[in-house]
Amino acid sequence: MSTGKEHEDWQWDKGPIGRLIKKTYITLRREVEGLLAPTGLTHTQWSALGIIRQFPGIMPSQLEPILMIERPSVTSLMKGLESKGLIIRKEHPQDGRYKEIYLTETGLKLAEETQHFTAVVEERVKEGMTANEFESLKALLVKTVGLFDKNA
Repeated sequence: MSTGKEHEDWQWDKGPIGRLIKKTYITLRREVEGLLAPTGLTHTQWSALGIIRQFPGIMPSQLEPILMIERPSVTSLMKGLESKGLIIRKEHPQDGRYKEIYLTETGLKLAEETQHFTAVVEERVKEGMTANEFESLKALLVKTVGLFDKNA
């Protein structure tokens, strides 16, 4: 019978590096999701708003690698944000087959009000380590990605 809890002998901190990185990511993501709860946004929707805010007119195909999700998920994400009145899609001026994505006034306001959530969570991480440890952690994560992703 499963209770939905980890096995009592499970030691997540003794696992392989990939599992440790995943556990870290999920833990940080849940912290952001807690901050997002009152907004009604999912983590992915919030991430997309931030990216669109930074790159007005970005196209869905350009969001895929940034959000690290597949095309059907981007399509669904855009439909959801559009139905909430947070984005609008406009035809590309040179080629109507492509759509550019922009924030609505409501979307821009929400993106601006929530942009600091990453900093809030990152600050909590910094509180638990020295500045050198934090910078070393970031550098080692970047180095790890670079070992496998030559485009990084």
